[in-house]
Amino acid sequence: MFAVAAIAGCSAGTGSTAAAPVSVGPYTAFSNYYTLPYVGSPVLKSLGSSLLYVKASIATTSTGTGTSASYILDSGSTGVVVPASEVAGYVNGTGTAGSITYSSSGLMLTGYWTNAVISFPTAVNQAGNTVTATANLPVLAVTSGSCTGSGVNSGSCTGAIPHMLGIGFGRGTDTYSSPVYNPFVNVKEMAAGTMRRGYVYTAAGIQLGLTNATVPLGQSFGTATSNTFIAEQLTASGAFPGYAYDWNTAPGSFTYAGTTTATGTVLFDTGLTDMILENSGVASGTTVPNATAITINAMPSLVSYSFASGDGGAATPSSVTWASYTHGVYVNVGNHFLGKYDYLYDADGGILGLRPVSR
Repeated sequence: MFAVAAIAGCSAGTGSTAAAPVSVGPYTAFSNYYTLPYVGSPVLKSLGSSLLYVKASIATTSTGTGTSASYILDSGSTGVVVPASEVAGYVNGTGTAGSITYSSSGLMLTGYWTNAVISFPTAVNQAGNTVTATANLPVLAVTSGSCTGSGVNSGSCTGAIPHMLGIGFGRGTDTYSSPVYNPFVNVKEMAAGTMRRGYVYTAAGIQLGLTNATVPLGQSFGTATSNTFIAEQLTASGAFPGYAYDWNTAPGSFTYAGTTTATGTVLFDTGLTDMILENSGVASGTTVPNATAITINAMPSLVSYSFASGDGGAATPSSVTWASYTHGVYVNVGNHFLGKYDYLYDADGGILGLRPVSR
């Protein structure tokens, strides 16, 4: 959902220059991973206007039990958002005052950053057993929500407080955009060094931790086969000295009605069902007409997929809208790309990968 988080004010991430395809791993030192099943067993090739959720609860101590809820998986933001009343053990008004604003909807959430334990009770470990996975990190205990009126999706803003797992990277230079606030790179075993920091979106759920068994390597990452991730080396953001695992947004371009843009940035944002485009000379808020041919060119040209707006295809977003030209050439593809690709983020190695699959 492309959030900006702050004590006051907001910021946005920047893109990187194109990098060559890479082959990483193998992850021979790692065997631990969890799979978190999606709530409701969604079909990724026909998401429509649906987002993806996993079950979680939040408490201020490891012995507390917070309210179990369905949390949105959002690779377009960083930071965990929860109504303050649902955090077990939380004393209202304690912590560090802060806010998150989602730039696509204009939803502004205000509350207090407080250290907490996030529990995922439906996690399945590498042995196939259902267990509770946990991550310790600060969360935003939200006390109020409001609508700023900005953003291409501002018409859907109600001010309601969502349940959000911001698991993105390169989301800005503010402290609360750092990987310290990303629950999926702070799982207990990752913090202990026994699990590779990263995750994979698959049809069965989101996998936390990367292993040889779950991320098959040994083939060229630049070869598009049904079992191979096409991947690139991201560039380090440098925004958070002392943290080696934040990376710039991936480079890429898009072709609109037959005209290809210059290289800019491509955000694979699972917190939206629509697509957002930016280019110079196009008015913000303009909705793309149905049957408009669009091609997304990523990494920067190793992966491309095409659709006609409104065609109902597996990777076709629910709608396409132009936003103001604030990020340079930019496309937020929304979550419908998951209809054609598994998505890999290796936070330790700075690797972004897409694996063509048949859904």
